[in-house]
Amino acid sequence: MPKASERPDADLRDGLTAADLAEALVRADGEQHRVELSELRLAVTAPSRGMSRHIRILLIRDDDSFVWRIRFARLATLEEIEQWAKQTGAA
Repeated sequence: MPKASERPDADLRDGLTAADLAEALVRADGEQHRVELSELRLAVTAPSRGMSRHIRILLIRDDDSFVWRIRFARLATLEEIEQWAKQTGAA
């Protein structure tokens, strides 16, 4: 996650915390729905707090970096949760 002095700062919405994001991002690949929006942008939908809620996370990276950084995170929409369920077989 970017440090406060780095740009862009991570924008955590809906009361999400770094712990919520960490829980979602360490889930097994089969529990995450990943959509590569471009070579430099990746969207991840995954559960957090057990399975009680789902989070949508936008990860970005620079041209010369292999490290993904969190740009923003928010609670997933119903449509994103449905896509997650279809992708992971939870539907």
